[in-house]
Amino acid sequence: MDMERQGRGRRHWLVVGGWFLLAGPLAANAVVDGPAATEVNQANQAELEMVKGIGPQLSEQILSERDSAPFRDWADFIARLPGVGPGKARKLSAAGLRVGGQPFSTP
Repeated sequence: MDMERQGRGRRHWLVVGGWFLLAGPLAANAVVDGPAATEVNQANQAELEMVKGIGPQLSEQILSERDSAPFRDWADFIARLPGVGPGKARKLSAAGLRVGGQPFSTP
């Protein structure tokens, strides 16, 4: 009985959207580049707030500015949002925020 439990304990099955995945050796080989990307010009308020560093106040500012016009690039994003400078932009980018699909880079 103990051997049977041990055998079952070595394989963990996950069901994701109807797909069965074997966790362990396969999952260990997965390549993860960091947090999932969130496009600032497409995300809703809840998606924006899932980015570390964006709370309700900043997400509302982002959405309000985006209603005027989409953000062209990171420089436009920084210029239109008071309190967001290059340091904050770098942190948001590291947390997965993207503007026009691009991560922040210093000019």
